[in-house]
Amino acid sequence: MLASMLRGRGSKSLEAVKRGFPKSVLVCGGSLRLADELSSMTFDGFVVAADSATTVLMESGIRINMIVTDLDGIVEDQIQTNREGATVFVHAHGDNQNALSRYVKEFPGPLVGTCQCPPPKGLFNFGGFTDGDRAACIAASLGATTIVLAGFDFENPSDKAGKSREIKKRKLRWAKVILDTLAREGVRLVSAGDLPSVL
Repeated sequence: MLASMLRGRGSKSLEAVKRGFPKSVLVCGGSLRLADELSSMTFDGFVVAADSATTVLMESGIRINMIVTDLDGIVEDQIQTNREGATVFVHAHGDNQNALSRYVKEFPGPLVGTCQCPPPKGLFNFGGFTDGDRAACIAASLGATTIVLAGFDFENPSDKAGKSREIKKRKLRWAKVILDTLAREGVRLVSAGDLPSVL
């Protein structure tokens, strides 16, 4: 479904974002502590937002270069950021078909489609499970060798309407496994809380 909606648009957008992709990026997850972490950091680099982190970054006045989303955050903010030039990686899975139908056509800027299965033509599977760890996997696939993580809390998931906290906690355990795997493969992962300034 997503592949048919994008009609080859994703390949062009992917090639564009690949060109000159930086070696160091900041990936922001959607934990409740993201705003606090952002307030104590200085930014001068490539910023990736995982879904709901988009809104927090916008409110903090931080320019977003890339968004990774399955469309369960405030999608209007993601569309606005895409309009301003951010590349959006939109994810298709079993229970967001209505969101895909409603929103994909609204993104005016660069858009890449992802999935968690063998990808049909026009979609991509970079690895990852939740938006946050998938964002890290995409950044690594594009060439980042150092990834600074802000707004990642594997023990205390943010509340989302209609979402089970227990299921989210299980998902976050898998997210941690995936990030640990990236680290074992040679990607340098740094917690933003360990740094006085970033990038």
